[in-house]
Amino acid sequence: MAVSTPMTPGRIFISYRRNETDFPAGWLYERLAAHFGPDQVFKDVDSIELGDDFAEVIANAVGACDVLLVLIGAQWLAITDEAGHRRLENTYDFVRLEIEAALQRKVRIIPILVGRAKMPRADQLPASLGKLVNRQALELDPNRFEADTRRLVRVLEKTLAEEEARREAGARRAAEKRRLTTVQTMAASLRADGQAEVDAAEAALRRLASDESERVAQAAQAVLHAWEVEQARRQSEAKRRTAQANEERQGQERPEEAPRPVPPPARFVASVPPVEATDAGRATVPIDPPTPAPPAPPGGIPAGDRPARRRLVVAALALAGLLVAGGVAYAQYGRDDGSEKHTGGSAGASTGPKATPSASTPADELCTNEIKSNRRWVCLTSAVLADGKLTIKYAVNYAGSIPNIDKGYHVHIYGGDGKNPPDYAMGTQAPKSTRGKYYWEDRQPSVLDIYDSRFTSAIGHAKKVCARIAIAGHGLVPDNKGGYKTGNCVPITQS
Repeated sequence: MAVSTPMTPGRIFISYRRNETDFPAGWLYERLAAHFGPDQVFKDVDSIELGDDFAEVIANAVGACDVLLVLIGAQWLAITDEAGHRRLENTYDFVRLEIEAALQRKVRIIPILVGRAKMPRADQLPASLGKLVNRQALELDPNRFEADTRRLVRVLEKTLAEEEARREAGARRAAEKRRLTTVQTMAASLRADGQAEVDAAEAALRRLASDESERVAQAAQAVLHAWEVEQARRQSEAKRRTAQANEERQGQERPEEAPRPVPPPARFVASVPPVEATDAGRATVPIDPPTPAPPAPPGGIPAGDRPARRRLVVAALALAGLLVAGGVAYAQYGRDDGSEKHTGGSAGASTGPKATPSASTPADELCTNEIKSNRRWVCLTSAVLADGKLTIKYAVNYAGSIPNIDKGYHVHIYGGDGKNPPDYAMGTQAPKSTRGKYYWEDRQPSVLDIYDSRFTSAIGHAKKVCARIAIAGHGLVPDNKGGYKTGNCVPITQS
């Protein structure tokens, strides 16, 4: 009878009935223990401890193994208990419980037919053991025991290696998930009040930015990029506030000059000759005479010259009035002349100056008329990084089609400068070996968490995001010139 409570779980579990296959099980155990090590093979123990739930004990023991070897003798189906009932029909039978636990866990089960035993049919087994008949069996004949055992060892070596690789992969995924959680925790710590905690979080993120896992490294790099942008914004704001405070302090420290008392001057009106171009008649301009000067010191201007100077000032002011009136007339003449030219021009002439892009705006960020001349186009308007999310707003024209990333028109969004990687690499028509990183979008606006795999893969630490129109199953949509300039780029800003 097979009982399964190993002190140290074996990766190979041998299930057998003592009163039928005891000796073959012993031979097999010795051969496998010599090859894999005694701690890797579990055969049975003498008993279950008093008070133990044997069903739970067996389930735990089978749950720790990678392979279950079921030894089936000629009487395996027919063996009965003291009451004459077939033992496999007993729901508490140890062999039945072992096989049921292995089937539930989807452990590899190898039936081993001892002697001349035959594989049972499904109708000969309880319903819970029905799937056992689908497993490939190994015939273990005493006459060819060595050859049969070598074949079994090869299968077990492959199975154990596969299970070990699966466990290691699972352990790596679990470790990666823990490090991603650490990235999120350190991102929150960057906003802590204590500088020591902030410095420790930043140092941890810089270590994670070179992690062996690409997902972890990209997530840490994205958080650091957002943090650096935030720090630059704070420093700029601090400098601005400092400069403003310095200006206010200097203004408070500078003594105010007392205003000089000026006696109210007498006013009179000077005549201005008529200007024929405006047909304005005689114009009058108010003139402020100069304040009488104090008596000249010895050696100054003689008193007899002062009236002459006063007349000279009056004449200068009159001349200034003439120039002002002439300027008004010339401006009026220019407007009249322009109106006549516009009236006499063609109906298709422009009514105002053409809008030209700012010299400081890069060409790839312009939403040009050439882009909008396409049947379908997209123009990004903003990409704002705030609270751990990137929000991308855009204007789009699908020419009446309903956007759908699975079976219709949609937008491809990627990080870059609009030139590298080239547009044609942003669609499925590019070979996988040269295809760039992008993600699909049919929502408005597009909102990505910085921990989203789409963000880390397609955007990462790019300074800009770009967009192009695509169609499901066919990649990017060509523009009017046979290229793919159906969209623009915008810089990523920090809110």
